[in-house]
Amino acid sequence: MGLHSATWRVHASAVDDLGLLEGSLRWLAGDGCELTTERGKSWHGSPQTIIQARVSRKKAARESLARLGGAALASLVEEGLAKRIDEDKVMHVRVDLAKLVQGKVRLSPDGHSGATAKGQFKIEAYPGSDPADVMNDTIRSLLSVE
Repeated sequence: MGLHSATWRVHASAVDDLGLLEGSLRWLAGDGCELTTERGKSWHGSPQTIIQARVSRKKAARESLARLGGAALASLVEEGLAKRIDEDKVMHVRVDLAKLVQGKVRLSPDGHSGATAKGQFKIEAYPGSDPADVMNDTIRSLLSVE
């Protein structure tokens, strides 16, 4: 068991460098990601672009999770994964976008008001298994490889 898929999403304003954001998301999602962009308007009416990178293969999703790095993965386990997992067995994380475009991965703390890349990891958990336990095992196996 582990992951089914991973999706990374960024909401970009009209003044953001879309090429830089797309490159950062491609790196974070990993090889073979499907990149889509959708232009629209924000809640307040200003132009925005939603950039999404998705990997649907299990191995690629695991590699995308591993790109968070050992420190971030250890931090996720330490703070408790259950609060990040929803009823659809999806784990949610946010990465500081300013650091990401610099080639660094830092989890955004609760209450962070800056721009973020939002990650969603679909957990491969079946009836009788706890999604948080599955993610703990998956992350611990990634940490033991490093």
